[in-house]
Amino acid sequence: MRKNAVLALLFWSLWANPSVAQNESVFAEKMRLPSQSTAAATALSIAESFLGSPYVAHTLEQRPEVLVCNLQTFDCYTFVESVLALTLTYRASKTYAAYRDFLQKLRYRNGVPDGYGSRLHYFLEWKHQAVAKGWLTDLSASLGGVKIQPAIHFMTSHQNLYPALTDTQVVAEIYRAEKRLSETPWYFIPKNKVAALESQLQNGDIIGITSGIGGLDFNHEGFVVRRGTRAYLLHASSDLKKVTLSAEPLADYLAKIKKHSGIVVLRINNP
Repeated sequence: MRKNAVLALLFWSLWANPSVAQNESVFAEKMRLPSQSTAAATALSIAESFLGSPYVAHTLEQRPEVLVCNLQTFDCYTFVESVLALTLTYRASKTYAAYRDFLQKLRYRNGVPDGYGSRLHYFLEWKHQAVAKGWLTDLSASLGGVKIQPAIHFMTSHQNLYPALTDTQVVAEIYRAEKRLSETPWYFIPKNKVAALESQLQNGDIIGITSGIGGLDFNHEGFVVRRGTRAYLLHASSDLKKVTLSAEPLADYLAKIKKHSGIVVLRINNP
C-alpha cells in the first residue's frame, strides 16, 4: 500500500474511532457551554456547536458489540442520540460517566447492552423507549398526526446489508423486535401537512423523518431551528458529509425527497 494511502487510512481510523481522551475533551467543552432555560434550548445549543462536524456512517459497528462513544463524527441517528445524551447529562451531573450511562440507556433495549440484537436499530423503538423513560414527549398525535401501524421488517428482509445478520440467533432477536414494532400503532404527520404546522414547532424539537420504503420506519433525524415563521432542520447530512442546517425550510426539504413520507415531532422534557 502506498504511503499516502496508509496515512489516509490511519487518519480515518483515528477520526472515526476517537480515543477516550479525545471524547472527554469534546465532552468537557460541551459542558462549558452557556446555561439555557430549557432542556430543548440546551439541546439546540449543543447541536449547533457541532456544526461542520464530519458525517461518517457505521461508526457503531464494532465486534463484539460495545458502547461506542464518538463525539467527533456522526450519522443522523448518532447525532441526535449523542446530543440528547449530552443534554440529559448537562442538566444532571455533568460527568463523563453520566454521559456514558445516558448514552447506554438511550441506545440499548432497557438500557442493557447484550450483543448486536440488543441495540435499538429502528428509530421507532428508540423513540418509544425514550418517551417511556420520560425524556421525550411525542407530539405527533396532538399536532394532527395520522395513526398508522406499518409492518416493520427492513432489516430481516435485507440481511445482506447487515454483516451481523449472518448469525441466526441475532436474526431471531431482530425479528422479535420487528414483530413488536409491527404490533404497535403510532402517529406520524404526512409531509403535505408539515408547512401548515411549522409555526407550532419549537427550537430543539427532534424531528424523525418517516420512510416510504417498505418495511422501514424512518429515513432521517435532526433538530428544529426556527427562522422567523419557518422551521429548518439541523442534521448530520450524508449528502454534504457534515452536520449542517438545511438550506430550505423543513416542509420544502421533505417535499423534494420522494422517499420521505412525513415526520414525528419529539419534544425534550425538562427534568
